[in-house]
Amino acid sequence: MTASSGRPSLQRALLRAFALVALIAAPAVLLPRVALEKVSWVMGFGQPPMTPVALYMMAGGAAVYLGQAVLMWVISCDVVRYQPLVRLIAWMLLICGPLFLWIDSQVGLPGWWRLMDGAGSLAGGSALIWACYFPPPSS
Repeated sequence: MTASSGRPSLQRALLRAFALVALIAAPAVLLPRVALEKVSWVMGFGQPPMTPVALYMMAGGAAVYLGQAVLMWVISCDVVRYQPLVRLIAWMLLICGPLFLWIDSQVGLPGWWRLMDGAGSLAGGSALIWACYFPPPSS
C-alpha cells in the first residue's frame, strides 16, 4: 500500500459490493421478456410493450451491467495496482448520480427508483472517493 492509495480494504469491499449488486441484471440477459415484465410490474406500470427495441435495450443494458460487475471484481483484486481505474469508477459514479436522477425524472420513474438509482450512485461514488483520497490516520 502506498500513501496515495487511501483505504485499499474499503475500496476492495466497495467495488465487490457494487459488482454483486450489478449481478441482479444477469437474468435479463437471457430472459429479457420476463425481466421487462417483472421490472415494469414492480414499478407499477403494468404490462410493457414487448417491442424488439425494448427487449434489446433490456438485454443489452443487462449485459453492460454484467461486464461492469466483472471489471469491478477484477479491479478489486488489486486496488493499489489499478488505483487510477478505482478513482475513475469513483468519479464516474459520483458524476452519474445526478445524471441518473435527471433521466429517471424525465422518463417518469417512481421516486423510490430515483432514490435507489441516482442517490445510490452518488452515495457509492462519494464513499469510494473518500476511500481513495483519505487514508486512515497514522498510528
